[in-house]
Amino acid sequence: MSLVAIIGAGDIGGAVARALAARARVDTVRLIDENGPIAAGKALDLTQAGPICRSDTRIEGVQDLAAADGAAAIVMADGPGSTEFLGDAGLNLLRRLAKSGSLDRSVLICAGAGQRMLMQQAFDELGISRRRVIGSAPESLAATARALAAIEARAASNQVALTVVGRPPDKVAILWNDGSIGGHSISTLLSPAQLNRIERRLQGLWPPEPGALGTAAALACEAVIGGSRRIFSAFVSLDRDNGTKAPVCAWPVAIGPSGLERVTSPALTGRDKVVVDEVLQ
Repeated sequence: MSLVAIIGAGDIGGAVARALAARARVDTVRLIDENGPIAAGKALDLTQAGPICRSDTRIEGVQDLAAADGAAAIVMADGPGSTEFLGDAGLNLLRRLAKSGSLDRSVLICAGAGQRMLMQQAFDELGISRRRVIGSAPESLAATARALAAIEARAASNQVALTVVGRPPDKVAILWNDGSIGGHSISTLLSPAQLNRIERRLQGLWPPEPGALGTAAALACEAVIGGSRRIFSAFVSLDRDNGTKAPVCAWPVAIGPSGLERVTSPALTGRDKVVVDEVLQ
């Protein structure tokens, strides 16, 4: 039985559960929140909507953090007031999960747009494996870039392959050299003016809204459970050329049952390299 545990029943947590239920590729989704009635209420709402969207995914709402044990993927989302788990509050939750052994057997998906630093704390202070922690929020930004490129090319967004690197919102590069539309290089289909227009429009779209963050996290969970050929733009911790560990940043990666399965080597332009050098310092 495939199980995804979502920590926090705020807007992002609810969006993750909703996306997983709608796609119906996971057996059980467990919403965990210190406010048990809220988790139970959202679980009930999603369960009642299941027949409408033809989903038989089981949705549970509980209060006990120990209920995350046994999950293939554990999603860090948001709690009361839809506030993302950050800083000491987020770190304390991760410390409890690590102490219980849950993180030894699960892949941790940080769904929030602001959880890049929480990931860094998890690596530096808790010694959690870098391969088993992934931040899914950059995939939301990449999805928006793909949608904008599709509009410019008058194509379907599912025909667009495009990823981003960097540290949103101020240091981001769209990897045009590696991008394609219907198998054709984006740079041959769109003019420099169109590419610049997409970049300008993307600048003000961070952080993504909860629905987009939830969908990105759900896709990452599905990749953990069933594997995926998809290349995700995700927050990860990379190795520098000199062997030292770089700060967490967005990068194109492959995700699977063990977490981070492959780091790609994208073709970078001179401008891309400037962004990468700055975020990997």
